[in-house]
Amino acid sequence: MSALIYGGNSLHPLLDKAVSGTTLIGILALIVCYFWQPPLYKTVAWLLGLGVIGLVLESKYEYGQFVYSYFVIKRFAYCGLALLAYVVATQAGPLKIKYAVYLIFAFYVINQLFLGQIFSYNLTSESRTVTSNEALYLVIPCLYYLLMYLKDRKVPDLLLTLFSFALIVFLLHRSVISAAIVAIGVVAGLSMVGKLSTSGFPVGRTLGTFVILLILLAPALAMMPGNKVDAFLENIGGILDPKEDNTGSWRLEQSEYYLSQIPDKPLLGWRYEGYDRGEIMVNEDFPEKGTIIHSQYIDMLYNYGAVGLAINLLIILGTLLIMYRRNKTFTTEQTVLFGFLISGLVYGVSYQLPVFFWGFVGLAMYYALKRPDEEYPDDEYITVDITESSDTSLRPFVSTKTQQVL
Repeated sequence: MSALIYGGNSLHPLLDKAVSGTTLIGILALIVCYFWQPPLYKTVAWLLGLGVIGLVLESKYEYGQFVYSYFVIKRFAYCGLALLAYVVATQAGPLKIKYAVYLIFAFYVINQLFLGQIFSYNLTSESRTVTSNEALYLVIPCLYYLLMYLKDRKVPDLLLTLFSFALIVFLLHRSVISAAIVAIGVVAGLSMVGKLSTSGFPVGRTLGTFVILLILLAPALAMMPGNKVDAFLENIGGILDPKEDNTGSWRLEQSEYYLSQIPDKPLLGWRYEGYDRGEIMVNEDFPEKGTIIHSQYIDMLYNYGAVGLAINLLIILGTLLIMYRRNKTFTTEQTVLFGFLISGLVYGVSYQLPVFFWGFVGLAMYYALKRPDEEYPDDEYITVDITESSDTSLRPFVSTKTQQVL
């Protein structure tokens, strides 16, 4: 459900069909998978199920057909994919987050280098070759390598962290840059409150690495065209002053209009009536009906009211709360997913949450409820039989991996 798998083409005709089809499966899963859900998700399943039924009945009553617009129904049910992802994860078993990191980088290499998309990029917002949805993926490797550096203190992990963050900045999606900075701060905060099995921050090694990098990169930075660097920095500055930025001011104007419409229908939103009104901001690429509101929160409030937004936030915040309270110390997967979900909350201020994000929410719930003794499969333990051995070297020892006396 991401443009990455369609050659980076966010307008690929199969992409919309894939999203629509998967959302329909997610709606059916509200019933089929109900008994496999944790208590919080069972509550959400009821709310989503009643909401979908209500939209279908409203369509029949107002327009004489059960599905006047699947667009309205599916966008309400996007968040239900978190519930489906949780059930799939329980059946599939543990997934090491490092494999997701490898897959993300593989898609970027294929799309940007092998397909040549990056060569049309001129360090401006108009020439970007990656959508903000796809750029959001990079928060995952950034957090993963940061955690590895905090745990193992290896310089290559720090370099990969910096590379991931530099790539986020280079792709020039300011909402993703802001989300990544907040996510990094969250991981640092988790370390300080004792939620991570790390022992402080290696200040000396980190500063030394930064100094060496600056010395090595200084000649290359000096050779870059000054006009492009200035334009790039000006675009980055739009984070702090959106009113003076072209795309930022456009989104701000749109948000102000839709915010003014929310008080008219605050509880359940405009739904089909809003769909018929179409997008207030005229654009030849926009469809005749339906809205293209950038902000996740304003979009939900306008189309589905406080009820719709509350369901969205209940899934995300509930997953975060359960993960935080049930686990004294976070695993690698829990840390990365916790930070990624926080980054999504920041990203949602400026953009609608991508559909694949809800899959990571369900995966996070799986890891939040996963029993500690499931963290390491049986085949990762070292078993030594010393009952009949005369070798004095075979003594009980403490495994550095599991910290359990074997």
